[in-house]
Amino acid sequence: MDLSTQLPNSYSLQVATTLLRACGGAAATLLMPPATGDTTDAGQLGIDAPNFQSLVLTPSVFRKIRATMSEGQPAKYELLIAAAAIANATNTLQLASTDTLFAMAAGVVVDGKLYLIEATGVSENLGEAYLYRLLLRESTAEWPMQSGT
Repeated sequence: MDLSTQLPNSYSLQVATTLLRACGGAAATLLMPPATGDTTDAGQLGIDAPNFQSLVLTPSVFRKIRATMSEGQPAKYELLIAAAAIANATNTLQLASTDTLFAMAAGVVVDGKLYLIEATGVSENLGEAYLYRLLLRESTAEWPMQSGT
C-alpha cells in the first residue's frame, strides 16, 4: 500500500473527529458578537439585548468534570471539540487565529444552557491541532437571549 500521497498528520484529526462522533457527537453553539454594532439609540445605551452570531461546533463531547469538595463553587464542565469545527468557525469569521476566536466569544450554549469559557487547550500532532478542550462554568445569566445569524 502506498501512503506517500496521504498526509500523516491528518490521521490524528480524522481519529479525533470519529471518536467525538462515536462518544455522543453533541452540538455546542459558540456565541460571537455581531459583526456590526447596533446603531440605534436604544442599542447604544444598552437597552436592547445584543444579537449574537451563533456558530455550531460539531462534533463535540460535553461532560462534567469530577466534582471538587469546595462548597459554594459552581460546577465545572469541559467541552471537547474537533479541530475541524474550530477551523471552520475561524474561517467563517475570517479570524487570524483560534485564540482570537475564543477571546471574542461571549460564551457557549449546550442543551439550551449558557456556559462561560474559563480556559482553552489544544492537542496537537506534528504541529497540527486535532482537538480543542474548553473549560467551562455555568453562567448565572438567563438564556435564551436574543440570537441572530
